[in-house]
Amino acid sequence: MTFNILNTVIHDLFDQFTERIEGHVEQNQWEQRLTVPSHIGKGSVTRTRIRPGMEIMYTDITYEQDMKLHIQEACPLFELSYNISGEIYCEWNGKESHTEKQMGNVLFLEDVQVYEEKKAGIPNQLLEIRLAPSELLYYAEDLSERQQMETWLRHHRGNIDRYPDTAAIRKCVSEMIHCTYRGTLRRLYMESKALEFIALFGESDGYGSMSGTMTLRHDDITNLKRAHELVQIHFEQPLSIRELSKRVGINEFKLKKGFRELFGMTIFELVRIKRMEKALWYMEVEGLNIGKTAVSVGYSNVSNFTTTFRKHYGCNPSEYLKSYRTTEFGAKQTVD
Repeated sequence: MTFNILNTVIHDLFDQFTERIEGHVEQNQWEQRLTVPSHIGKGSVTRTRIRPGMEIMYTDITYEQDMKLHIQEACPLFELSYNISGEIYCEWNGKESHTEKQMGNVLFLEDVQVYEEKKAGIPNQLLEIRLAPSELLYYAEDLSERQQMETWLRHHRGNIDRYPDTAAIRKCVSEMIHCTYRGTLRRLYMESKALEFIALFGESDGYGSMSGTMTLRHDDITNLKRAHELVQIHFEQPLSIRELSKRVGINEFKLKKGFRELFGMTIFELVRIKRMEKALWYMEVEGLNIGKTAVSVGYSNVSNFTTTFRKHYGCNPSEYLKSYRTTEFGAKQTVD
């Protein structure tokens, strides 16, 4: 199977691939899931649009025949990818690359024809964070960080390079592809993990680093405290990192990293804490069962909700409910 694709903007790849294979797409406001037709293979591609110029794609397909794509990259593309399984062969400008399982690539391509081939009969699982270079530079807090990021771009320009594989990167990838959150909580989680992936790449790449302790000015601390308040106010419909950064007037990267240094937790972790507190309200006041409570606080998988609940409260939801009902019954008996 051979298809031609023209990418004039970052988001064209998913849309044109869907059109070429005549696949079925389920979508919500931020995410689309393409199920491939049986003659193409078995599996799906999920695309999460973080914002214009930035998206996350997760491919999990076993092809019936070798998949061959001729991709015209007509727009600047900076991409970090991690190949969980399968094999990918690429050719461009007289160069070639072979990507095997558990291998990460970084590329910066523009105005180039890329030939890509994936083998049939084996699971092809690939996570990609795709950005316009301007979106990468947007995260620079100051001139020094911008210069580091520009160094990345210059070094990788015109290439598909392998970056060092680390346990932290593998963990981040696994957490992204196994995310079970729904709605706005899912979007916030994926956005946060994409930023973490970029930072981890920076630490491992050797051409610029985003690690180390951040120096926070008095104004930064004030803004971060306001962000902390807004996260707690809007935890049921979490603000995106970009929206939060605009509201408090602080750079997205400083918001994410500074928040963790100041409060000892990530923005997502604070949302999760508030959701766990809300879970008690649903069970105690609304009388919802565990399954409905899990869905109400953004979990599509009850076992994941149970695991998070146990880590937070030290017991399973069922154990908590049993204890709560016993205590409540005893209190009523005493009053009577």
